[in-house]
Amino acid sequence: MTEQQFIQEYKNKKLPEIALSLSKQPDLDKNFIINQINGIQKAKNKLPEFYANPNILYPATISIEQCSSEQTANYKNLILRHSGLDPESNMIDLTGGFGIDSYYFSKFFKEVTYLEPNAELFDVVKQNFATLNTPNTTLINATCENFLKTNTKNFDVAYIDPSRRNENQKVFMLADCIPNIVELQYDIFKIAPKILVKTSPILDIKQSIKELKTVSEVWVVSVNNECKEVLYLLENKPTSNPKINTINLGNPLSRGEDFVHLPQADDYKIRGVLQEFNFDFKTEENIAVNYSEPLNYLYEPNTSILKAGAFKSICKQFNIKKIAPNTHLYTSENVIENFPGRTFKIEQTLPYQPKAFKKLGLKKANVSCRNFNDNVEQVKKKLNLKDGGDSYVFATTDNIGKPIIIVGNRIKNIQLP
Repeated sequence: MTEQQFIQEYKNKKLPEIALSLSKQPDLDKNFIINQINGIQKAKNKLPEFYANPNILYPATISIEQCSSEQTANYKNLILRHSGLDPESNMIDLTGGFGIDSYYFSKFFKEVTYLEPNAELFDVVKQNFATLNTPNTTLINATCENFLKTNTKNFDVAYIDPSRRNENQKVFMLADCIPNIVELQYDIFKIAPKILVKTSPILDIKQSIKELKTVSEVWVVSVNNECKEVLYLLENKPTSNPKINTINLGNPLSRGEDFVHLPQADDYKIRGVLQEFNFDFKTEENIAVNYSEPLNYLYEPNTSILKAGAFKSICKQFNIKKIAPNTHLYTSENVIENFPGRTFKIEQTLPYQPKAFKKLGLKKANVSCRNFNDNVEQVKKKLNLKDGGDSYVFATTDNIGKPIIIVGNRIKNIQLP
């Protein structure tokens, strides 16, 4: 049995079974096989096009974990198209990594230049791009900094994905990442009028805008309501109040009922549909919010909205009330269609007291905590609840600081025609 045959036969197996079978195949490269199977398994949902190609090579685990998904890579093309670029444009990916973004950029742009300093990773990507047939890509094994010192070519847009200096340490500012886009942006603007920056959701958006100074627009991107990345479009002019776009991509086969369909999502064959909500920080600061005890319906905004901090803007656009200043749950008398998040029909609102809750006779529920002292496990223990069922329990704090329990049932969003 060859290594490739073993990989294809065991690619969906668990590690103990793979290790046992490998022990009976002493001539095979065990480390290579395990690395490839691990990559294939991670690519199954994240990179379906790569997963479907048996000739793709996979690098170390960290490169797979940090790379964009197929959905988010495709969405970047949509962003750049809406920024005024067209298929005749050329672009450079200054931090190529596993090459996912560069590969999907190559489907839209006339020319793509890929940079990667790690020689081993570079060789993997070079072989993959040959397999995938990307004749409009130029691959360069160099650091971003060294390339900028010697390059004489101009590009229509540059893309950069700074990473943590130390993988074991969390960072909260762009200046603590490499390459240091805060310092390098001025050199990059000499070769490209636009820069698209990708960051981890852990970085503070307002702080990043302040550091970068030339941000014209921001996209906070989630997949299946899990925030994956934040994108900043930089143009070589000072800005003070960029538009903030919150995006929720989803899989229509498994989660389609959760999402509002937007026709523009199909422009680049994005796998999934979208929830989208837009606002800006200046308007957000000046919005007056009305507060209310829980009414007939409860709303929980999607993760991108919560990450972006559109806590007041969501009230104004959908004419809903907030339960408390620091409780990011919302309520209304009448149901709101196409709300960008989850909607619940409220059945009961109770004080956080086991005796009061016991009268409901509820034994199973999906429990969430928002602005609450106890965590989910503590709430389940106090209320004697098991996971599951159709009921939802929100443990939260009302507008006078009292802990309450809201019990409701999920309502699926009505999709736009």
